[in-house]
Amino acid sequence: MKKAKLTPMRNTAVQFQRLARDRADEQARRIPWQRLLDTRTQYIDWQEFYLWARSILEVEGQIPDWLVDIVEERCPGFLERDKTLTAKAVKEKPLALRLEDWIDEYIFGFATNEGWFNAITYYAVRDPRYQRAEVCWSECVEKWRRAKPIPYPSFEEWKGVASQCDETAHLVSPARRAGAASKLVDRDRLAAAASQYMDWEAFSYWARPVLERPSQLPAEVASDLQSRCPGFLRLIDSARGHERKATSQGWHQLMCWIADHFFLHAKAEGWFDAILIQVQSHPRAIRTMEYADHCDEMWGVHLPNPYPAFEAWRRDADAYVELAAD
Repeated sequence: MKKAKLTPMRNTAVQFQRLARDRADEQARRIPWQRLLDTRTQYIDWQEFYLWARSILEVEGQIPDWLVDIVEERCPGFLERDKTLTAKAVKEKPLALRLEDWIDEYIFGFATNEGWFNAITYYAVRDPRYQRAEVCWSECVEKWRRAKPIPYPSFEEWKGVASQCDETAHLVSPARRAGAASKLVDRDRLAAAASQYMDWEAFSYWARPVLERPSQLPAEVASDLQSRCPGFLRLIDSARGHERKATSQGWHQLMCWIADHFFLHAKAEGWFDAILIQVQSHPRAIRTMEYADHCDEMWGVHLPNPYPAFEAWRRDADAYVELAAD
């Protein structure tokens, strides 16, 4: 009986996550990915401040005088407005959560008004820096309730502690195992590898339409594949010589070839999955995939002639936004 009850709950959770992802992606497509990335970074900056302040507020049960000055400087008007709340409103929501609401409303209200605030939060909470800050907040509250620090760490000191926290601590087992790969590599090296992977993924998306059709490769595509991925064309020559029976796998073959040739060290050292995790939630990677799908729909069965150069295609992918329907 217990198992029968758990299965629908898991299905509901998966469905909810899928709906949240779909809503975030729909909102994200309305704005340039660069703006989404910058705003996501800014949102995480504010979440770090909020979680630091929250850890203190939850331990103290009130706002210490020294923290008043800091909050007033960073969030001018928040405490004054808070004084006007009714006793019922104050009782219903703790001060820390009212601070979070103020940040969302006054710092990121523009995104709410423009209809893409959910895209910010969806991708922010999946960022390792946000996850480390959330773990730090939880651990600090637990530790400080046993023994209050004298003095409390400054915001900058707290961020230093947060940067060393285990971002996988609050994740479920499968996600924790996947995230463990990131601990095998320096963060700067991982970030550089993820950026490189996005470049190669974009190149493969550009080549995908011609790799998966039985016609002859356009000269510009064949030339780029030969220069960037020497030897790859030999792998698909046999398929082309047998009525292209394996063409539906062309894109996957290229991605595997790229992983084996340009990310060999990451695979050998066990942190290749960490690259994939970072890329999965990066606005540029998501936008590139969406632009590739847009091209498939726009081109249909007839590819453009001449085929666009990769550099031009990548610029168009970076500039791609989905205009809202009137």
